[in-house]
Amino acid sequence: MAKKTNRAEHPLSTVITHWIHIVALFTLIFTGLWIHDPFTDWKFHTVRYVHLFAAFFLVGTGIFRVYWGFLGRGSTDVGGTKRIRDWHFFFPQKENRGTFWPMVSYYLFLRKTHPCTAKYNPLQKLAYGALLFAIILDAFTGLAMWHVTQPFFQPITYALGGTQMIRELHYLAMWLFIVITAVHVYIVAIEAPWELPLMFFWKEGQPVRMECVDVRDRRRLETKAAKEAAPTAGGEGG
Repeated sequence: MAKKTNRAEHPLSTVITHWIHIVALFTLIFTGLWIHDPFTDWKFHTVRYVHLFAAFFLVGTGIFRVYWGFLGRGSTDVGGTKRIRDWHFFFPQKENRGTFWPMVSYYLFLRKTHPCTAKYNPLQKLAYGALLFAIILDAFTGLAMWHVTQPFFQPITYALGGTQMIRELHYLAMWLFIVITAVHVYIVAIEAPWELPLMFFWKEGQPVRMECVDVRDRRRLETKAAKEAAPTAGGEGG
């Protein structure tokens, strides 16, 4: 079965927030590593404010993306033409039933055919959920360390084990960002390189074909073939 990607699958509003998100994320990672272990003679307070500035952009675009997902114009599924609110793609969908392990096999090069899924397959949704968790954890721990908001978070800071534990959680969240970003890039490179143009400011053009195999149809065909072959195998054995 073939599906076609199109501009409405990734509207420009989501493309813009996507790239702002990426720039802010990489800025946070770079400055975070520097703050953890300075490797240049830059001024500490300057790097810290760049880090803080990027954090507000990251959280801001995240909030906007969630807001747009529930109240925005929406986007289309792969191969679809009807726009629906994006929140439908955030949660489990019937199109993804039974595709988790087939997608794992596909990513590990143990399966040649791409399972037919919704716009975001189960592993993509898992990665995006982990990213949202990392953002919330990083924002919370960052505010708990920032001198402006630190007093408001003191009760929770002490309940979690003190300032040092907050620093360690903040550092852990940064590594979650790095791992999730690496997984995201790998998924895009393996699963949907044909969608890369849509993630830039690309004009509507000729759609790109994506061949996929419906997991449920494949299982039905395999079961049917096995049943048809069983009597023949029994006759030969007799």
